[in-house]
Order: sequence, then structure tokens, then C-alpha cells
Amino acid sequence: MIDPAIGFSAAGLEVMRTRMREGQLNALRALLPDDAIWNACNIEGYKYRQRLLTPLVVVLHYLSAALWPEESFQAAAAFAGLLVSSGSLSKARHRLPKVVIDRLNAYVANLAQLLSMPYASDNGFRVVTIDGTCISMEDTPLMRAHFGVVNTKHGKSKYPEARLVVASLAATGAIISHRLSPYKTSEQALAPEILGSLRRGDLLVADSHFAGSNFYHAYMQNGLHFITPAHQRLKIERLRCIRKYPDGSFVAEVSIWKSHRRKYPQLPEKMTLRFVPVKLRSMRKRPITHLVTSLLDAEKYPAEMIRQFYRKRWPVETVIGELKHPLSADVLRSKSVEGIYKEVAAKVAALNLVRCLMLQAADRHGCDPQRLSFAQSRRAIVAYSLRMSCAPVSQLVDLFDEMLRQVASVTSPFRPDRIEPRAVRREFKHFQRLKTTRKEWRAQHALVA
Repeated sequence: MIDPAIGFSAAGLEVMRTRMREGQLNALRALLPDDAIWNACNIEGYKYRQRLLTPLVVVLHYLSAALWPEESFQAAAAFAGLLVSSGSLSKARHRLPKVVIDRLNAYVANLAQLLSMPYASDNGFRVVTIDGTCISMEDTPLMRAHFGVVNTKHGKSKYPEARLVVASLAATGAIISHRLSPYKTSEQALAPEILGSLRRGDLLVADSHFAGSNFYHAYMQNGLHFITPAHQRLKIERLRCIRKYPDGSFVAEVSIWKSHRRKYPQLPEKMTLRFVPVKLRSMRKRPITHLVTSLLDAEKYPAEMIRQFYRKRWPVETVIGELKHPLSADVLRSKSVEGIYKEVAAKVAALNLVRCLMLQAADRHGCDPQRLSFAQSRRAIVAYSLRMSCAPVSQLVDLFDEMLRQVASVTSPFRPDRIEPRAVRREFKHFQRLKTTRKEWRAQHALVA
């Protein structure tokens, strides 16, 4: 048997380990210290050997892969100075348990919420938004079997897809919690799993996907206030009004259908809710005429305040867009089912780390964190991580301060009524669509000798 350590002394191996450990993602190491990673491994009972690719190196590699603009694990490894084979990296990622990534994700989420505290309060509430999306991955039989494909009027999707639901702070965009599941699991089924991560007294703002008596009951059971559009099947004109207010809103008693209570036995027979008139357009071409809320006191919470609260729902769309495009969660790279879950958790943690850096820059330079550019912050982290990896220790503090100035120097304008069409202008290449795998295509079109 050949010893893989032949040619390296023990001191030389330790130098390589140190180089791999200290050369990665230096711009964020103060936010995610080494002790937090080792503690996560110890708490979850993960036993590891002292390899070149330690759990610390693999965690930082996952985060680098989320932040690095070239969408491959190997490119991110090269950026961080991990000059190892792709097979070694793949085995190291496979060895790291999902529970360790999840615990670190929760650690970073708590840090982001802590740094968000000076900005998160709005009229006494911490406003939380929730929404869902779909993400795709490599087309393999394993992924199709676990995650499934989308079956629409245009036919089945060409790649497996998964459901992702996130809850984030409206004021800062920090993600509090997320859930990932196969496509057949609906967003409505995933949302209740997130409610336990919120704080009692939070104000949850959501779209019509998360409206309905079963959701309202779950929100109130978790001590949350809520604002959503009225459910499309609710006949508002038939409701029995209890109180009317001068601002046009009214409190009504809503009877829960027996069929609905058979499906959800925990529901009461009636619920008391407040309805606020509003004029909003919907993507489903049905106008939204009323908002439903648990804030019943019109003197304390006027109708206009309720409408302004609902306008804060949109930032969650921006958070999902940042997760899917700058952090490349739209098309995942992992080849195993557990790898998909770990990759998404690492990308959520990376987004929160960028948000933490933006909050530090806002606090130090007196900026509004909502106006700072996420893309510029990500670029600054990548650039300064490279500079800090080869700089003397005496210069690290100055480089970190310089990075915060760079983050604070680029702001986005406030555009509350901006509307962007979900359409593309640039024409795609006029190539044929590949209807099979590349391997099958090569076998079919290979030249016969």
C-alpha cells in the first residue's frame, strides 16, 4: 500500500493545511470565525480526520463557490488557492454532514438578525416577508426521482426542479429561515415549517399564496401579526360587518367552511379579521381589492399604515433574485440529493454574510443598508479576500476598513414604484435544442472508423 504522505514531512503537511485554512475568504472571517465552524462540528458530533481538506476549509469553499462569479466548484477552489483535484473536493463536500452546514446557517442568520436590530423596527413591529420560488439542477435520474419535474400546459420541464421558501427581514433583506423540498411539495406546505423561526410579535407580510383561514390560524398560534391580500375565493360582500371605520376599513366575522375544518381540524368555527380597501394589480390578472390583517385597532393602525406595511412585501422578491442570480442558486451544481440541500444552505449563509457586511458598512458610514448595492458588496468581498490573503497581518485592519468604505460608496436609488417585465430582450443563439443527453448524442453522431 502506498502512503499518500510520501514526499511530505509532517511539518510540510501542516504548512499546507495552514495555507489552505488561512487563504480563503479572509474578508468574512471576522463574521464567521474558525471557532464557530469547529463548534458546529463538535455539537453535531462530527468526527473528522486531520486531512488537507478539513471541515473548516470545506465550509469556506462552499461559501466561496456561492460568491465567486464563475459558476463551478473547481473555479471557486482555484480562486481560494485550493489546488486539489475536483474528485478530492467532491469527496470532501460529501464527507461534511448536512447538519453542520445547517447549524452554521442558523448561526449566520442569528448574526444577521442581531446586526439588523437598529433598522428592523417599524412602528413597533419587526416586519418579516415570506415567499417561494423554484430552482433547478443537473438532469440525472437520481435528481428526477427525488425532486421531480414541472408538468405544465407547455409540457414537462427539461430539468428537475425544487421548491424553495424563504422568510426575510423587510428592512435589511437578511434571511431568517428557508425550506427546500421536492417540487411536489407546495409553498403552502413549506411555509408553516418556517413560522417557528420567527419571533412572537413579528408582523408577517405575504402575498395571496399564504392567505386563508388555515394560515391565519397558524400565524396567530405562533404569536404573529399578519397582512395578506384577501383570498380569491372569499366573498367579502357577504361578510357580516362588526365595526366600520372612517378610513374605509372594517372588522368582520368570517365563518370557516365545514369542509375546510374537516381538512384542518384545528380551525375554529369563526375568525375575527380586519379588511382594508386597496387597489392593487395582480400577476394573475385579478385585481386585489382588500387586504386582510390581524391589526384590528384602526386608531392605532390606520388603513394607510396597513397599505404602507404591505408595500414592504416586495423586498423578498429582491432577496430571492439575489440568491438565484448573483449567488447562482438558479441552477445548482451538486450531483447528490444531500449535496443540493447543503449547497442551498451554503448560498443562504453566503447571502446573510454579505448582508452582515453591508450592515457593518452602513453602521460605520451612516448609510441606509437598503440603499447599498448587494452586487458591489459581493464584488468587494471577492476582491479584498484576494488582497487580504497575501497581505501582512499589520495591514488587515486597514484593508477591512477600506473594503467597508467601498461597500458604502455605491448606493442604489430609491424606486418604490418601479415595475420590471418578466421578459427577455436579447435573442438566444439559434442552436438546436438538445433533446437528449450529450453522451447519447455523441454515441449517435460519432464518426464510424
